[in-house]
Amino acid sequence: MNISRRTLLTSATAALAASALPTEAFAQGKTKSAKLPKLIKPKALQSGMTIGLVFPAGWTKMEEVEAGKAYLEKLGYKVQLGASAGKQLGYLSATDKERAAEFMAAVENKAVDAIICARGGYGTMRMLSMLDYASIRKHPKIISGYSDITALINTIHQRTGLVCFHGPGALAPWNEFTEKSFLAVATPPQPTEDEKKTKKHYEPIVMPPTEGWKTMTAGKARGRLIGGNLTLLATTTGTPLEIDTKGALLFFEDVTEEPYRIDRMITQLLLAGKLQSCKGIAIGQFTKCDAEDAAHSFTVQEVLTDRLAGLGIPIVTGLQFGHVPQKYTYPIGIQAELDATAGTLTLLESAVQL
Repeated sequence: MNISRRTLLTSATAALAASALPTEAFAQGKTKSAKLPKLIKPKALQSGMTIGLVFPAGWTKMEEVEAGKAYLEKLGYKVQLGASAGKQLGYLSATDKERAAEFMAAVENKAVDAIICARGGYGTMRMLSMLDYASIRKHPKIISGYSDITALINTIHQRTGLVCFHGPGALAPWNEFTEKSFLAVATPPQPTEDEKKTKKHYEPIVMPPTEGWKTMTAGKARGRLIGGNLTLLATTTGTPLEIDTKGALLFFEDVTEEPYRIDRMITQLLLAGKLQSCKGIAIGQFTKCDAEDAAHSFTVQEVLTDRLAGLGIPIVTGLQFGHVPQKYTYPIGIQAELDATAGTLTLLESAVQL
């Protein structure tokens, strides 16, 4: 009998769904949410300001550092390099203490107006216990990055209330799309005095869907925007760094992960009650995540559907952020609206001081 791979996978998916625990069965695993600090917003980034370029995770070649620095200078900013620029310690840029000190130096330096992490890789979690969160709250600045930096920006937001930015790192591919989204969020037009009086000085930023998006579960949801790289969200679960998803709009994506690993990470979040606590979920693109042995695997989309479709909340897949060439910048901590039917994400409030 000639049975296609698609037929086999369809049958297997149905069998898997039938045998899976209903999402309600995970409710007992929900974690209690601590009260979040009062929201604080950094000052907007303006031309001529100084950006601190830091290296809290992986190492980077100096020529790449110089290229990233030149690009930011081309945008009209001054750039101050952190002490770890061009250094290497195994797969890290420097020791944990050195990277933490470098980050805090940028936070506390009055001449630095914003902080952009050079890249992800690995290592951010190792230094988080060494940061001075009271000082970070006292010196609110734009902090931007993605991938491994997910742990940094979400931990800072939850411990200080500071709005952080899941956006481009200094060395990430910059292009017109990425640049336009970052600047729209980080450098909105300053309101006039009349606009301040009428409180009509913020126009919600609508991020329309890009090619490849799909509605998994239709509907609209509003909530606090949080998320980032799926690996980091799963890895920190069960630790003091775990993300608080209660009433939130969660977004996640990943890169170079097999479908079974994505299944495992999502299942971990389900077992911890994290996904059931969300108001909605915005899923990005899973770059280079095809199975090596495709004949004996589900696709990523099949995994997402099997694990998440039963949650009963608005969910959309294929959005553009994280490990893609053209990326939206998502501010961590502000109110947003997800329209899973239309595939749009709308920022309902400014991410910076107006």
